[in-house]
Amino acid sequence: MITSIEYLFEYLTSLDWGYIITFILISHLVNQTKITTWFYKMTKVKIRTRYRVFFIGLSYGITVYLLRGYNITKIECLFQSFVFAMVFHKLVIERLFAVLKLNPIQSTDYDDHSEE
Repeated sequence: MITSIEYLFEYLTSLDWGYIITFILISHLVNQTKITTWFYKMTKVKIRTRYRVFFIGLSYGITVYLLRGYNITKIECLFQSFVFAMVFHKLVIERLFAVLKLNPIQSTDYDDHSEE
């Protein structure tokens, strides 16, 4: 009989950790104030942080799928890794950065709605 801890351990080991870590790093980089301000100045389009992260994860997941030559069975693993990364980033990484004061200073001329 498999216990809950064993299920959790099995789930965590089945995730694509390379994708998760690089996705979080890319998302954090793209959501820096300088980059979002530059994007707004170039396009005059404001995109909320949650949607930027979603589009980054989706496009990065497709890129990883194609570059690594995955077959159709790996799509579920990438999707689970994407969902895990979004939740983990929101609940743990953002709070850690806030505690360590690693979040960029928000510019007054551009509001990216990062708290929504």
